[in-house]
Amino acid sequence: MINKQLLGIGLVAALALFYLLAFHFFSVPAKNPAVEIYFADRVTEAHRILIDKYNISHEGKVKVIPIDFPVEDFSTDGRKEVLARSLRGEDDAIDLLAVDIIWIHRFAKWCEPLGKYFKDEDRKRITETALRTCYHDGELVAVPLDRVQGVMYYREDLLEKLPNGSKIAEKVKKGITWPEFLKLKTELKTDNSLYIFPAADFEGLICSYIEILLSLRPNYFETVGFRFHTPEARKALQLLVDLVHRYKVSPAVVANLNDASSYEYFIKNDGLFIRGWTSYEKDFINSPIDHNKEIHLKKAPIPYLPEGKPTYVFGGWNLMMAKSSTKKDAVIDFVKFLLSDESQEIFYTKGGYCPITNTFYNDSTYLRRYSELSIIKEMMAYGVNRPIQDNYTKYSKIMARYFNLAIMGKISVEKALEDAQSSIEAAGIQAEKR
Repeated sequence: MINKQLLGIGLVAALALFYLLAFHFFSVPAKNPAVEIYFADRVTEAHRILIDKYNISHEGKVKVIPIDFPVEDFSTDGRKEVLARSLRGEDDAIDLLAVDIIWIHRFAKWCEPLGKYFKDEDRKRITETALRTCYHDGELVAVPLDRVQGVMYYREDLLEKLPNGSKIAEKVKKGITWPEFLKLKTELKTDNSLYIFPAADFEGLICSYIEILLSLRPNYFETVGFRFHTPEARKALQLLVDLVHRYKVSPAVVANLNDASSYEYFIKNDGLFIRGWTSYEKDFINSPIDHNKEIHLKKAPIPYLPEGKPTYVFGGWNLMMAKSSTKKDAVIDFVKFLLSDESQEIFYTKGGYCPITNTFYNDSTYLRRYSELSIIKEMMAYGVNRPIQDNYTKYSKIMARYFNLAIMGKISVEKALEDAQSSIEAAGIQAEKR
C-alpha cells in the first residue's frame, strides 16, 4: 500500500515537473527580432558590400534592407516622385533615403532634423562644399553620402588613331576653351560624333547650362535670381543650341537623351567626347554596353568660354531620415557607418564616387594610394553647387522644358529664356498666394 502511495506521489511529482518545465519553456519570451531599416537608394556594388558588412556585424540586432532604384529603370525625376509619394503617406515604408543634393528643401518637411546627432566634430570631418547642401533654414537636415562632379570623357583609343590625336589628347587633359574645342572638328577630320551631352527635358540639361552660366558670372543666382534677360543667360543657352545647329559637333538626337541614354549612344556610336559625371565608369556596369570600349575612357575638364573660367557642377546624394521612422537610433548608427573613412573608400573604389570626408584630400596615405584624388581635389576648387533655393526643383523643371525646345530648334533662344522667366515668375506668385 505504501509502495503504491509512493508510486502515485512520484507520478504526480513527475507530472508537476513536466508541466513546470513546459510552462517555463513556452513562457520564456522570444528573442527580440532584429530591427529592420529600410534604405532607399540606387544599390551599387559599393552599397551591397557595405550593407552586407553592416548586417553581418549587427546580426540579430539590426538588419538593413535596401530598396533599389536602378538607373536603367528610374530617371532622377521618377525616383524623386516615388520617394515623395511614400513620405507623404507618413507610413514607415522608408527609414532612410538618399536624395539628390538639390532635393533637400523639398524633402525637409518629411525628414528628421539631424543637428543633435551630428555635432561639430562630426561635421568637421566632411568637406565644406558637400556639407553646405545639407541645411534647410539654417538647420542640418541631411548629411552627404557621396559626390560626383561634371567632367568630360574622351575615347583615348579613337582619338589616338586620328591626325594629331595624341597631341590633342594632351591638350584636352589640361583644359581648353570652347572655341579651341570647336576647332577639333576640322583638325580631327572624322565622321564620329564629336561631342555628346544629355539635353533632354531633365535636370542634366540644366547642369550643362549652369556650368556655362556660372563660368561667366559665378554669383548669378545670388544677384540676378531666376531671371534670364542678361547677356550671360543668353550666351549660355545659345552655346548649347549652337553645338547642335550651328557648329554641328553634337547630333540632334542629344535633345532626346538623358544621362543613361546619352552614355549608351556615345559608346555604341563611337563618340569622341561626352559630358558626364566622375562616376560614369561605375554607373553603367550592369547595362548592356560594350565594356571593352569603356576601358579606353579618360577624363578631361569640360571646356569653358574664354571670357569665363573653368566651372564644374557638383552632383551626388545626401542622406535624410524619415520623421515617421520608429528606428532612429539604429538609422543614425548605420549612417555614421556609411560616413566612416573605410566605407567612403569602398564608395570610391567600387562606386566611383568622390569621398565626402576631408581625410582623402589631406592624408598623404590616401593621396599616394589613389593618385586621381589629387586631380579630383583640383577640380573641386572649380566646383559649384546649383542654387540652394526652396523652389529650385520646380524652377529647374520649367527651365529644362523651354531650353530643351530651343535645342530641338522648335523655339528661339530668346523665346525660351522669356518663357522660362515668365513661367517661373507665375509659379512664384502662386507659391506666395498659398
